[in-house]
Amino acid sequence: MLTCWKSASFVRLTLPFSVDYSNIMALPMRHVLTLFLSTLLLSCAAQPKWKCDGVTSPDQQLRACITSSGNPAPLNESVVQIHDVNDRVLATDDFRSSTRSNGRNVQKNQWTPDSQFFVFSTASSGGHSPWHWQTYFYSRRSNSFKELDNFTGPIIKSDFTISAPDWIEVTVQGTQSDPSDIVTGHKVKRRLSALH
Repeated sequence: MLTCWKSASFVRLTLPFSVDYSNIMALPMRHVLTLFLSTLLLSCAAQPKWKCDGVTSPDQQLRACITSSGNPAPLNESVVQIHDVNDRVLATDDFRSSTRSNGRNVQKNQWTPDSQFFVFSTASSGGHSPWHWQTYFYSRRSNSFKELDNFTGPIIKSDFTISAPDWIEVTVQGTQSDPSDIVTGHKVKRRLSALH
């Protein structure tokens, strides 16, 4: 593990390879020092410059930044932004309302293992339809947000399950005996890359 100085704080970096120290000691000291400094500089230079709290994609290339405003949780409202490694905003989905009671706030959120999709469930900031957990996803390929409910039916649980590479399983409204059921529902599984 290396430590480098960055933005007035220490950043710990893990090298993507193991170091055999017995062989290093056989090298002349100037080579060891050059190797060490080169690795340190390259590692420090590659660190993302994000200035927001959020969830980083598994490939470390994007970050989903979630900010909340308005009322205290759980009645707050959220803005979701996708940032690249240079902290540029690529896409935004704004759930704020002018009344501070008709927007949505982010609940569970997660990247897919392939880093192609960021998924998040939401709740109403005004407590409207508390059974309906509208769920959204960001698509890296189209650089846009979509509502998952449009592909599954009304989602009635905030929790969802993601599996590789980009599968999602949610609980939606209705059972075989009661299509209007909003308590139990039934599971639906979709591949996000197939949703257009």
